[in-house]
Amino acid sequence: MNNRTMLSRMHHLWIVAVIITVAAPTRAEERQANKPAAATRVESGAAEQVLEVIRAKRAGTLVALMVKPGDVVSKDQVLGHTELDQAKWNCDTARANLEATGTLDQMFWQYKALTTTREEMEESVRKRTAPKSRLQFAINMENWAKGQFQAQQEIKKLQQIHLDYYQKEYDSRFFHSPIDGVVTEVKVALGQAVGMGAPAFTVSNDSHLSVPVTVPAAAAAAALEAGKLSVRAKQGAATIWAKVAGVTEHPGTPGGKKILHLWVNKSDLPAGANSQDLKFDVLVPDGTGKSTSTSTTADAA
Repeated sequence: MNNRTMLSRMHHLWIVAVIITVAAPTRAEERQANKPAAATRVESGAAEQVLEVIRAKRAGTLVALMVKPGDVVSKDQVLGHTELDQAKWNCDTARANLEATGTLDQMFWQYKALTTTREEMEESVRKRTAPKSRLQFAINMENWAKGQFQAQQEIKKLQQIHLDYYQKEYDSRFFHSPIDGVVTEVKVALGQAVGMGAPAFTVSNDSHLSVPVTVPAAAAAAALEAGKLSVRAKQGAATIWAKVAGVTEHPGTPGGKKILHLWVNKSDLPAGANSQDLKFDVLVPDGTGKSTSTSTTADAA
């Protein structure tokens, strides 16, 4: 092996070593990547019975009743609904208007055709085979077609707003169970007029407790994404999992704090624990990405 070949190979090995050194993560980076998600230990509010009252979102007459007391229901199951005819007609009409794209398509291709005409006229003027006045006319026609197309696009946006509104009106006439549980009360009857906000059904779940926890908005979002949180009853040392059942606004702090609603299975509670007014320490992800962990006490409404 001559000196030139040896030097070439040494140079190649040096380049590879530099690349590996730059690409390899440092120990500090590895430790940071392996750190657990930042979390805060928060004291919950008192545990409550899982009980949901389903109220009418719109006034109407009950025309379908699908459950009776004692029936087992799943989350989002339809329990009944008020009259739908007018709401469905409004919804179907709004959808048909939105999906009718003939005029929009026509305006689009008209705009494209006039754009092509304007481009051809620019070429003719450049070659001095057409006067500039004809180019200006082509530009004006293209701008007119563009305006027509954009106006039709705005009409479609308005039609989407109409559809969203009527779809919401239609959906609001159904009564859905917000939880898995058992129907304990049916407060309405077929043919009965139901006022807006009137209680219609009660659904309970006796196998779980609902545990409210007040947290910052970022922590609530992180908890919802996680789906479950680690909790520990005040009376025991055992740590158990609680399902994140939902989140609501904290009264008096709109856009600030949130209330997490956790479900704890009663069978997971420490032996002898009194479920009434039971409180928990809850490990809540802070949603900030910081590595510190602190302990706080929060009052849950």
